[in-house]
Amino acid sequence: MGALLHFPLRSAFLALPLEGEAKWQFQALQEALRPFEESMRFQNPATPHLTLFFWPEVLELEYEGIVRQAEKIASAAQPFMLKVTNAATFGERGEDRTLYLEIALSPELALIKKSCPWSEGRPFKPHITLARIRHPQRFHVWKKKVMKAVEGAVFDIPIDRLRLYAEIEGRKQTPLEDFVFGMVG
Repeated sequence: MGALLHFPLRSAFLALPLEGEAKWQFQALQEALRPFEESMRFQNPATPHLTLFFWPEVLELEYEGIVRQAEKIASAAQPFMLKVTNAATFGERGEDRTLYLEIALSPELALIKKSCPWSEGRPFKPHITLARIRHPQRFHVWKKKVMKAVEGAVFDIPIDRLRLYAEIEGRKQTPLEDFVFGMVG
């Protein structure tokens, strides 16, 4: 954080970061998937998160508004727990494209999402991406073993902040700012 920003920012997003034990559990799940990595591209293990909103591009004036809104959302929020309930896949046209952790939609998470004034025009499906599936056909061959490797992925994630990320100098998912819950700017 504290990186020198050059606008427009690319691939910016506001998210709930996994820290501490939850981050370690996320990394352990990825490690269990190593035997199948030729068909997957792993989510960056240093920055696991649940995305609340994604912007392909952010101009400087928009950035200032996003920061103000994130501060407002965080100052009204209290720490809470997210619950990982399962690992699953989704995709299109019958091909798996993403391996992810399902997150139970708690009242606290619903309130945070509802506090975000931006709309993506589609229902919010809370999840944390473990990996993108590079080769759907190859993945299909291994899917039963992959799902067995992540079976029982159930754990709690303590959430106490929002984090703003963007692509900086070619590095995707660079943390830019934290907005700690209950703190007034």
